Amino acid sequence: MRPKAAPSQKRRMKSTEVEPSRDLGAEVERPLDAEDVALSLLDARVRAEEAQADLSSTEPDAGVSVRLPRAVISRLLAEAAKRHITPSELIKRALMQYLRT
Repeated sequence: MRPKAAPSQKRRMKSTEVEPSRDLGAEVERPLDAEDVALSLLDARVRAEEAQADLSSTEPDAGVSVRLPRAVISRLLAEAAKRHITPSELIKRALMQYLRT
């Protein structure tokens, strides 16, 4: 067997160039990298936690509409964002605390 010759500079440059896809509709599989794996695991964990929360809920939620002044809505949205919860969750917590007293 003969040893393979080293690739020429021209050939080496050509192999690293990105060739545009001829068929834009065709999906190209690419290998998963660490970020893809981490995002996949995080997504699976979030879905599992949401499913568990849905199973542990014993009371069905019902909708209620409330008209509020714009100033109150602005404060509600700001407080919900500060606590990293939805405005609906903030209202629910506030009402539960208020109704306990």
